[in-house]
Amino acid sequence: MQAEQAESREFDGSSQAANALLAELCALCGQNAASPPVLELQFGFVVTRTAVDSAAGGAWLSISARLPALDQDGYAPQGRNARFDGLDCMWHADEGCHIAVRRVALARLGDERSVMDAILETADMAQAWHASLTLDQPPAC
Repeated sequence: MQAEQAESREFDGSSQAANALLAELCALCGQNAASPPVLELQFGFVVTRTAVDSAAGGAWLSISARLPALDQDGYAPQGRNARFDGLDCMWHADEGCHIAVRRVALARLGDERSVMDAILETADMAQAWHASLTLDQPPAC
């Protein structure tokens, strides 16, 4: 018997539809679906937080990815904000870790699966940036 793939519902790209989807996903994950909802997911060592950001020029899916501190001699936080492969990358001094942020226009997301794909892609991109930080460091003695 073949497993059936779940159909992805269409997504109209509105803030209301995105907030409804995030609230539904929060409920499925046992998270508080506050208003506005913020979906928190963990992929390996990357923790993502996703919310809708309505700003001038349209509505966006704002996805942040929190990276762990590196346990490596000679590791130093990146002293300034940077861009890496479509991410805004920064050091979070209070948390002692790097944070990567990506904004995706809701109008570009055609169905619910594309929302989840955007979150997964952001986690993957953040992991790649995290790996590049370790590559930039001199080897420990």
